[in-house]
Amino acid sequence: MVAAAAPAPVFDYDIVVIGGGPGGSTAAALARQRQLRVLVIEKEKFPRFHIGESLLPMGNAILRESGVWPKIEAMGAVRKYGALFFSANGVAEKEIVFADGLVPGLDYTYQVERAHFDQLLLTHARELGAEVREETRATAADAIPGGFRIQLSGAEGERTVTAAFVLDASGRENLVKTAQQRTLDPSPFPKRFAVYSHFRGVRRPTGRAAGHTIAVRLDNGWFWVIPITPEITSVGLVTTAEAIRRAGARPEEVFAQAVAASSKLRELMDGTTAIMPYHITNDYSYFRRELGTDRLLRVGDAGGFFDPIFSSGVYMTISGAKLAVELVSRALAEKRGLTSAELSRYTHTVKGHAGTFQKLIAAFYDNDSFAVFMSSGKRWGIEKAIVSVVGGHARQTWPMWWRFKVFLAVCWLQRRGVHVAPPVDYQTSVLNPHRALPAA
Repeated sequence: MVAAAAPAPVFDYDIVVIGGGPGGSTAAALARQRQLRVLVIEKEKFPRFHIGESLLPMGNAILRESGVWPKIEAMGAVRKYGALFFSANGVAEKEIVFADGLVPGLDYTYQVERAHFDQLLLTHARELGAEVREETRATAADAIPGGFRIQLSGAEGERTVTAAFVLDASGRENLVKTAQQRTLDPSPFPKRFAVYSHFRGVRRPTGRAAGHTIAVRLDNGWFWVIPITPEITSVGLVTTAEAIRRAGARPEEVFAQAVAASSKLRELMDGTTAIMPYHITNDYSYFRRELGTDRLLRVGDAGGFFDPIFSSGVYMTISGAKLAVELVSRALAEKRGLTSAELSRYTHTVKGHAGTFQKLIAAFYDNDSFAVFMSSGKRWGIEKAIVSVVGGHARQTWPMWWRFKVFLAVCWLQRRGVHVAPPVDYQTSVLNPHRALPAA
């Protein structure tokens, strides 16, 4: 007699998404478009403050696919057509205009106030039929045959649910701890530190450039200046913890001193008023060695993040969410877990995109390479390739690949004393430990 096949396990949900930020909300929306049963777990009550206000045009297509783009266009957010890069003294200046890149259709995106933007995305997922539980934590996720058992804790008390797949979009906190999640790739960067606030009265360029992200490069760090509403601007200092230690002052004091030491920042920040307490974030550079198992994928910051300089965070998380849902929906249709080939593809794709940004980030922080970045001309279309990467096109297609390689090769020559580009004079900076701190 042939033994009867074991019945397929019955789960409460097809997917449990841990985290209701852009990655989790986008994953939930895309999954609901495929008629999957989705539960989103979010530990906070939206709206809530979050940093990372600058989008990249490469992410627009994913937001269109999720169905939320018309709602974003109707938000009244600041349109972002590019970015401006300055040295601390304002002498060196470079404008990036997204429309000038190699990839058509990446003309603009938006600067967003994340409290409203994230709530919009989460509400959109709910309207598509995703079940959303805010102020609820996933305290454990245990593998069971064919899926996961997830323990939840929230205002409604303790609850256990089951799902065939888990998408961990919980951010840097990694709410579900596993030994695999704690294994990190060696970081290519030192631990970095950011101190930031929102301000009124920050000076802005005129015309289309009024919505640009502004980055002001210091000796050993940089400032972001991001217009998120007609009146409010996000301003933050990014540097190393070592630089803060050498400065011998509290982070908010170092922020003020760095502004005072830079003529460009003094120009932008003169007469401004902080409208909220300063926030502090550290450890910007990390990536988990493995980004998933046969029933779990890590999305966005839960998998890794390098640095905010090129505003890649939201794009990377929604891009990973799209790929994760594609893989999981196929596996669900075929009643199986993810294969080793699919896991490898997911990790390779996510880290491949991150690796392109990593190389440009490394060039930005190196003084010699930054000089090349600031002066790269139009020969061979190198500038167009750099513009495309800054716009989020991290997939190295051939037209992008060879031009980006030439840029990196020129940076290599510059670092070895072949002065292809004139050096950048940073004037003075509180971040240079060999110079005295200016008065606050």
